[in-house]
Amino acid sequence: MKILHTSDWHLGATFEGISREEDHKFFLSWLVEILKNYEIEVLIVAGDIFDQPQPSSESQKIYYQFLFQISQIKNFKKVIVVGGNHDSPTRLDAPSELLKLLDVFVVGGVYSDLHDISKYLCPIYNSERQLQAVIAAVPFIHEYRLGIRTAGLTESEIQNLFKDKINLLYKNLADESEKLYQTKLLIGTGHLSCIGSEKDDAPLEIHMVGTLGGLPETIFDKRFNYIALGHIHKSYRVANSNAYYSGSPICLSLKESKTQRCVNIVTFENNDYDIQRLPVPQRRKIIEIKGNIESINFQIESLSWDTPFPPILCVQTEVESYLPGLDLSILRKLENSFPFTQRPALATVKQSLCQTSNINQIFFNKDSLKTLSVEEVFIKMCENQNQVIDDKLLNAFRSLLNEENI
Repeated sequence: MKILHTSDWHLGATFEGISREEDHKFFLSWLVEILKNYEIEVLIVAGDIFDQPQPSSESQKIYYQFLFQISQIKNFKKVIVVGGNHDSPTRLDAPSELLKLLDVFVVGGVYSDLHDISKYLCPIYNSERQLQAVIAAVPFIHEYRLGIRTAGLTESEIQNLFKDKINLLYKNLADESEKLYQTKLLIGTGHLSCIGSEKDDAPLEIHMVGTLGGLPETIFDKRFNYIALGHIHKSYRVANSNAYYSGSPICLSLKESKTQRCVNIVTFENNDYDIQRLPVPQRRKIIEIKGNIESINFQIESLSWDTPFPPILCVQTEVESYLPGLDLSILRKLENSFPFTQRPALATVKQSLCQTSNINQIFFNKDSLKTLSVEEVFIKMCENQNQVIDDKLLNAFRSLLNEENI
């Protein structure tokens, strides 16, 4: 059996106000072709389908159109969708009965005390109705859904309770699967943070889920052949376990643009598996250029890219003093350098003072701030900006100081 594991789509996300809608459509169109060409039988989406609990109508339209498209693929068996911490459990679950007609199994959230855990198990059958595998669809679970009351507890106590409860949940799911299906191939999902990772392949940071940080790999029952995880946006294996993160399929931040985006294709044979991390082509990337104004202008003129569409651009420039309107100047530079259809989208322009700036010289080469009064600092700043200092200006400044009690 062959599955594809992906997560953290964040449909509806923006980057510094720039829509990622077309980037998501590009990914999902690519994913449909991958499901066909690789003859994938089961797709697992391990949480954070949407970026917000109340996604836009367009984001929902993209999601449902995709589910309909893949329902038409020959020999495709099942989609497993679980909720993440960005998703609304009730919104995901609302159409679940209808989506069963498209062979989509949805678990948006956990609402009860987990006495009946069989409803989280999804059996997978072949064309001859022979059982191939069972998938335990575990969504993001807040600690209070597991009966943990945090009042009066330390973070360490909450962490240990949550770890024990999650470990018991995966054990109970494995027990229930054996009881109901007697299957030897058991696949799980989860949307949480695990701290163990392969050497040199750890995420740059461990995100918090609720009030909790990273959990150890020991929370997963060893009877699971593979666990498809979501929440961390980097693709990696949790150490000493069969648990993997696929990472987000498109770069959602500047940091994420520096690592390869992937989906995991997992082939099972004789209760063993082979995993292929398939790179996801990007419609456009997020890139950053740094330097002084002259260097920034040169880098803009030299910009090139290997994606179908021009990148989203972040600019970090060094200046001797703050330059109002610099973002407009860079926008004009982009307009003059590229035609509209090939123009990078400007996301941010950040200015930082270089160490040799006149302002730094004022305070570090001549006087210490500790020896200057507030008014003396104001006068020196005015002198640095070639501002005429007269009684009217000083009286206005002193009036402001009095109002603020400085």
